[in-house]
Amino acid sequence: MREVRQGALLLLTALAGAAVAAGDLALGPDISLTGLLMIGPLVAATRLEGACTAAVSFAALLLGVAVAAHEHTLSRTDQLLSLTVLAAAAAYATWASDRQAALDSQLAGVAAAAQRAILRPTSFRVSGASVCARYRSAAPRAVIGGDLYAFADTPSGLRVLIGDVRGKGLEAVRLSAAAIGHFRDCAYTRSNLAEVVEEADRRLIDDLGPEDFITAVIAEISPGRLRLVNCGHHPPLHLPAAGPPVLLTPAEPTTPIGLYPMPRVQEVELSPGDRLLLYTDGLAEARDPHGTMIDLAGLLPACSLPDLNDAIEAVLSTMCRHTHGAQDDDVALVLVELEPSLPRQHHAHTPPAVTATSAERPGEPRETACPSPSASAAVSD
Repeated sequence: MREVRQGALLLLTALAGAAVAAGDLALGPDISLTGLLMIGPLVAATRLEGACTAAVSFAALLLGVAVAAHEHTLSRTDQLLSLTVLAAAAAYATWASDRQAALDSQLAGVAAAAQRAILRPTSFRVSGASVCARYRSAAPRAVIGGDLYAFADTPSGLRVLIGDVRGKGLEAVRLSAAAIGHFRDCAYTRSNLAEVVEEADRRLIDDLGPEDFITAVIAEISPGRLRLVNCGHHPPLHLPAAGPPVLLTPAEPTTPIGLYPMPRVQEVELSPGDRLLLYTDGLAEARDPHGTMIDLAGLLPACSLPDLNDAIEAVLSTMCRHTHGAQDDDVALVLVELEPSLPRQHHAHTPPAVTATSAERPGEPRETACPSPSASAAVSD
């Protein structure tokens, strides 16, 4: 997408330069429009990298000299002055573009370091479950996002938060840190999962701006049972020890945190050896060069590797192969496994995803089969 925008801007500067040159030739040698050729380099400096800005600047200067030579005005004092000013503007535009690129790179590095400090890779075992979490930044190809995850081992079970702050840059990192802090506090002081969400939302009001919000899933994992509250986030992927992967889509959607959510608790039965993959839109919306989103059901072979660290790295590798290495957004992943009574079977091939066959009671949240890319989960941003 970035390459498309740069190409469009290069085309715009080329057309602007051609229009100025045509106007200059149409008006004749008595009137010079050479000064207007500065538009191209100055506009390029605001959006393009140094090399592209230098190319636009050189083209503008070359075009000015060519027009003056065609009109035999190179020896005129006013024309020489115009070309000198154009050359100075081109040099300044190139310098400014390089300077801005260096500052952007430094800012991205600071934000990336801050986010890595907040979202350190982790792997641990607690409350009858094994957990592995990873964060991968898309920088420098994209600005830093607001992905987040956190954990709390409470008397009610292991509570897990995964979410995505609206926006980019250091402000998103600040909000991520605030959300993690409030979640950890609420997770230990509130016995009900819905109350955890309500209290975290109340505390975050002072940190969020008028247009800020956080899509999130808060899960509570205990032996044989999973409780979920989904606040506008992508549904987790349930990977039973025996059976096809299932997206845990809530029966009724809830607004993100910061938009006054009315949390509804979704309950799912778990068996020993079941796994749960929580993720952000960097994975859910990963696209190949043709624009096809990744098939979440196709992650089963990666997720079923015996070691959780190997499994989560395999998920990232699968995503990288699908996008051909063009990661456009940050991605956070949390993979949880209920400790199995027997070693988990590794699936070499993905079985077809089917709708869960267990009977649904009236009013009970449902599980829906993992969709194809054309029927992706709700967008978090």
